[in-house]
Amino acid sequence: MADTPSYLTTKAGKYALGAYRGPLTQQHGDGPQVAHVELTDSSTLKGNGKIRRHWIRFWCCYLIGAIIFLAIFLPLFFTVIIQAISQRVIDDASLVLVEAKVMQPRPESVLLSIQTALRLGVNVPVRLDPNVLHLFNNDQPGNSTYLKVYNDAIVIHGNASIGVQNQPSPINPDPWKHYIRSVVFEPHAPLSAFGTTNIYLGKLKSHISLKKDLPQNTLNSFAGFSIEDPKMLFPPRDDGVNLVANATLPNPSVMTIEIGTITMDLKSKDLIVGNATINNLTLRPGNHSTPLEGVVDMHTVTENLLPLLQAQRDSLRSGYLSLDAVTREVEYDGVVIPYYTEVMRDLVLSAKVPVNDLLINSVQGILHDNSSGLQSVLDDIRERDAAKGEIISSIGMKHRR
Repeated sequence: MADTPSYLTTKAGKYALGAYRGPLTQQHGDGPQVAHVELTDSSTLKGNGKIRRHWIRFWCCYLIGAIIFLAIFLPLFFTVIIQAISQRVIDDASLVLVEAKVMQPRPESVLLSIQTALRLGVNVPVRLDPNVLHLFNNDQPGNSTYLKVYNDAIVIHGNASIGVQNQPSPINPDPWKHYIRSVVFEPHAPLSAFGTTNIYLGKLKSHISLKKDLPQNTLNSFAGFSIEDPKMLFPPRDDGVNLVANATLPNPSVMTIEIGTITMDLKSKDLIVGNATINNLTLRPGNHSTPLEGVVDMHTVTENLLPLLQAQRDSLRSGYLSLDAVTREVEYDGVVIPYYTEVMRDLVLSAKVPVNDLLINSVQGILHDNSSGLQSVLDDIRERDAAKGEIISSIGMKHRR
């Protein structure tokens, strides 16, 4: 047996790394530990090798599976996410009615112009496909669409003006009459609209729906209606008109509504004392006066003079007459417009007519219309006075003689 090198006999040399120690001595308990270490290392290497060999063998299958998974998942992911984002953009958008015109009313159609301001909450260009906007009554069940607005495609950069001009629009009669009633009687009847279209955020397309209530001021039963500059005509005109005035029908909305010719009954309490007509009425935004012509039934007035004075007693003490105007019929181009007629019949327009203005204007009218006759009467009186003066002078001269 070889001798142990001298450098291994020391304690430090015994534990030096890289030194040749010869064969390891057998110690109690070392064998199992070495075997255990070798067994553990062998199994770990064996497992890693299996995984590596499996990956090398089947990596192509895993790659194909990943591609298939992404091909299915990513479109669904982007479709759902982009769809939700696009819908949220439209839901949060602001849509305001800027102007509307309802012209040339017919029993089955109108000529519609409408302009709205759309404001989106994103700064990226958004493109909308051509779409149909349904105007409907939110408080009416069933199919309550009364008009359809056909919009062209548009690209929106944050803000945009959307609308149509002079679009012939068939109406759905019952919902349309319901909406007209809301506009006439309510102060803030909303304009409700819904529709669907495709929206593009860049190249990403989504199908979205829009449903909005556009706030607006409406006619509120023509609060502030008045009859001004009244004048009785003596004698009446050839067509029987003996009352002319100016009627003010306030329109606080942004809508221009062409009505037509309105024929109304003039009433004192429950007694009809005549009628009035407003020809070719168009309600424009603001307070505008329009000529009113009427026929006061003098026979009815004289026969019911005492009841009329009793009914007007309080008003006369305040210096005015109280008259109610109730629509009898609305025509456009000689055709009765049923939705305007039926709605306006339920509206009572009350006006206070100043008695002083009525008397002064009537007297001025009489003097103006009969100025030539009145002048001839005055000239005749002057001539007679002059003749009387000459006679008196001649009598005085004879008396002196």
